[in-house]
Order: sequence, then structure tokens, then C-alpha cells
Amino acid sequence: MIRQHIYTLIASAAVGAAVLGGATALSPAAQAGADYFTVIAYSPITGYSGWANNATSMEEAAHIALGNCQLHGDGCQLTSWARNGCAALALGSGRWGGGWAVNANDAQADALAKVRSGRVVELHCTG
Repeated sequence: MIRQHIYTLIASAAVGAAVLGGATALSPAAQAGADYFTVIAYSPITGYSGWANNATSMEEAAHIALGNCQLHGDGCQLTSWARNGCAALALGSGRWGGGWAVNANDAQADALAKVRSGRVVELHCTG
């Protein structure tokens, strides 16, 4: 089941990359031609999270993040990811929201926009 979610996420990542390929604000790593991925996983069951940073593929990052989260129990799911950017996880009002952007402030704002009265509990950036 997790493998299916990872493959779905990877396919979604490819579509997102194609759509967002025209972005002009790129991190130094992206400008140098290297792609690095950061992923956050979270379990609403246990309240624990896991992450991966500076992985060289989306699959590697997802595998590491889920593995780090699953060390603490079941129910882990990918919440947010970024290629050459930042990913954030916000919790609030019994909900969670994942966000991403090319910089930390915008990633946090994206995650907070998805929860009411929330706070950012994870923020990871590549580079």
C-alpha cells in the first residue's frame, strides 16, 4: 500500500515539475543543474513525523521520510515535498497541512494556509 502511494506521489511530482518548470526563482543547487529533494511524512495516529533532505531522487526521499516516520508507529503518509526548495508541515485544530515553496517563508505560509490556528512543526529545505 505504501509503495502504491510512493509511486502515485512520484507520478504527481513529475506532473508538478512539468507544470512548475517555468518557475524563475531557483535555489543555487537548481541553478547549478543538480536536483535535490526534501520530503516530510507524518502520522496523524502517532503524531510523529519523519523527513529526508537533499536526496538525489524523489523515490529516495520518500523512502527515507516514510522510514523515519514509521520508526514510531503506523499511519505515516507523505505530507509535502520540494525539489530544490523547502517543504513544511503545519498542525492545528485537529488537522495538518503540508506546503512547499522555493524558500522557507513561503513554504511555511503555504502549510499554514491549510490549517486553522496552526503552527509549523517541520520545515526542511534543500541545499
